[in-house]
Amino acid sequence: MCLTCGCGDAHKPMGRNVTYEDIRDIAVENEKTVDETLSILATTASADRSDHQQEYDRPWDTGKR
Repeated sequence: MCLTCGCGDAHKPMGRNVTYEDIRDIAVENEKTVDETLSILATTASADRSDHQQEYDRPWDTGKR
């Protein structure tokens, strides 16, 4: 859970957040390690940010709270 909410427990399912197990399952499906998958996520976000900075800066309200 700390992967997205900051609670400090990477394995605790709480609402709509990303757990370690989610990343692990994605890594397995893509034949990658967890570390490779996290690196790819960071690299992709960094590249996308250059084209869509306003989306990264904006505090989104999805209306789903």
